[in-house]
Amino acid sequence: MVKALLYKDVTSRPLRIACLTAMCWVIVVYAVALMPISMDESGNNPLNAESSMTLASQATVIIAVVLSNIEIGSGETVMAALIAGSRRRMAYALITEKVVIILIAGLFLAMLDIIGNVVVYGDGDVGCLLLCCLLLAVMNGIAALSLSMFTGNVLLGLSIYLFVPILLKPFIMYLIPATNGLSYPETIRAATADCSLVGTLVSIMWLLVFIIAGYAAMGLRLHRAIDMG
Repeated sequence: MVKALLYKDVTSRPLRIACLTAMCWVIVVYAVALMPISMDESGNNPLNAESSMTLASQATVIIAVVLSNIEIGSGETVMAALIAGSRRRMAYALITEKVVIILIAGLFLAMLDIIGNVVVYGDGDVGCLLLCCLLLAVMNGIAALSLSMFTGNVLLGLSIYLFVPILLKPFIMYLIPATNGLSYPETIRAATADCSLVGTLVSIMWLLVFIIAGYAAMGLRLHRAIDMG
């Protein structure tokens, strides 16, 4: 079942366009980092190695949005769930297939990210950079995918992904200051700062949270669609 779903999405034209757009996004980020531009009198480019890596890792969000749009706009998976007779099995297959796509795309984009990082900022620990770039790319992609599946709307899911952490962070930090290092934005900053161990571990924690959330959201969507049908 996973192979059939994987073939269906991989052969779709929108996903191919999304992958090409994601590649262009990474290239544009490092092209801007090379430009002699500045936002103040210092004359320095506002992008540094960490911010460039963070922006480049957002490329998988483009792929996740297209995957979500294909899934939400199609009734094929609901029919497949009815035929399979198991919503849990179908939800597992759907999430696994989409995670595999994001993982493969994330690996390729992470390699492109490393090339840009080395060209613009010089040599570094390639192994550490690859792990960090891949982790961030996959985490961002699955986060956008899970939220879109949970809300049933791509734009709403993307809005939650982009704005809710920014809007809620001041209230959470005020109520529970100790959770500052565990917040999603801080996790990304910690992971890109010399690939710190703490940032990497917290990123893995968030990745697992988003995978579980994606499975739950997909199961809930199938449950609602089948009951309404």
